Amino acid sequence: MPDIETDPTISSEAFAASRALRPWQAVTVGSGLVLHAASTLRTEPAPLQAEFAVLDASVGPDGRNFLASDGSWCAIALVERSRPTSGTLPLPGAATPALAYMPTVGALLSRAAWTVLSCYVLRQPPHGTLVWHYDPQALHLQECRLLVPIQAPDAAVTLIGHEAAAYPAGTGWTGDFSFPHQVENATDAQRVVLAIDVLCEPEVRRLLPPALADAASLRRELAREACRCLLQWRAREHLGDPG
Repeated sequence: MPDIETDPTISSEAFAASRALRPWQAVTVGSGLVLHAASTLRTEPAPLQAEFAVLDASVGPDGRNFLASDGSWCAIALVERSRPTSGTLPLPGAATPALAYMPTVGALLSRAAWTVLSCYVLRQPPHGTLVWHYDPQALHLQECRLLVPIQAPDAAVTLIGHEAAAYPAGTGWTGDFSFPHQVENATDAQRVVLAIDVLCEPEVRRLLPPALADAASLRRELAREACRCLLQWRAREHLGDPG
């Protein structure tokens, strides 16, 4: 795998050649869009890993949200999203008792002049897959999701469009998650990620390459097309048509 510090696009052409692209992935081929990139946000992974171990041992089932039907993929809320208020921007989220177990995260969230809507620790089991889905989160939209890997197995990747993204522990990054994306962990180790949902304010934009928000109209157009392709595939799969 390329060194993401010098090649953050993780070889779209090599990746495309290595496996067949789904129709919704092929939409971004040749578009020139930057689909993901590292931020300037950095933190030492060792404290995060140690604090997560304490959190994981301390929070019982009532403190977890299970995001997969088999109960394997789960999230622990550190900051919960506030109720939406009609006609206004989303409000900052509220810290949960679990945040006290991760003071490094608390310091990270409080050191920047940004609006944190929610923050979760996401855990993906060995050989787990979070299947294709899409979210209204990207740097050209109202909010985006910053991801900080806590435990990052080498072969764990996030597929966005025709590209694959993989960043090391402690390196914050984001992607254009308005496009269909899938998270794969084809390893024997669990993958643990800090997910911070924030408003796309100037403080956040300064952390990330401007190219992530370029060509907003084209992004919206291609994301609509890619999501349409995914929904059509889902409908065919539901009807038993593999085509």
